Amino acid sequence: MKTNYEQIIVIPTYNAKAGVIKVISQVLKKAPKAKVTVVDDNSPDKTGELVKDKFSLNSRVNVIIRKNKGGRGSAVVEGFKRGLKNKKINLFIEMDSDLVHDPNDLPRLIDKSKKYDVVVASRYLLKSQIIKWSIKRKVLSRLANLWIKLMLGISLSDNTSGFRCYKRNVLENINFDSISSKGFIVLTEIAYQIYKKGFRFGEIPINFKPVDINRSNLNIKELKEAFSAVLRLKMKSLLLKLI
Repeated sequence: MKTNYEQIIVIPTYNAKAGVIKVISQVLKKAPKAKVTVVDDNSPDKTGELVKDKFSLNSRVNVIIRKNKGGRGSAVVEGFKRGLKNKKINLFIEMDSDLVHDPNDLPRLIDKSKKYDVVVASRYLLKSQIIKWSIKRKVLSRLANLWIKLMLGISLSDNTSGFRCYKRNVLENINFDSISSKGFIVLTEIAYQIYKKGFRFGEIPINFKPVDINRSNLNIKELKEAFSAVLRLKMKSLLLKLI
């Protein structure tokens, strides 16, 4: 019997060979109505080829291997664009490939989407926990989120979380071609467009357990990009109000 899947889960990968198979296997169990699209940036460790081999007989898993390293944000956007071509898909989810985002949280994320247009798995709600991060890492993340919230007014406690669920009509209203960033700040560019269009945000608390506590998505280069990108978004918004 053929199943019409209602959700797509986009997993961007780059040198994710160590944990990606376990992630996908758990995702398939926790989200039985979902298809999985892995977008791999031509990983030197052959992550994309590994996923293709392991799930070659599973029609729920699709792999896109890009020629160059375009970054997490653009990988997710590409996965969403592909998913939007399937009119039966009504929920679009993004998550990381290394179990930093727990597949066990997927049912709660999906259930919350019944009441909200976008649901974010937040590290900064009262019931959330961040495991084994250094004080410096927590401060950097908090400052980035505070800067985004103060400048753009987006009503989220965690603007830099990459574990999110979007309804179809939300993504259909996003101008992906206007997004110029490549790093994690793409999340903010998308959220700002959503906020400006009046869609509703919801959040769920999570226990955030980074596999590699020394790995940081918020390096100095990306912090600088985030700072300038937020300023650019704010200035563009102010100029549009004056026209």
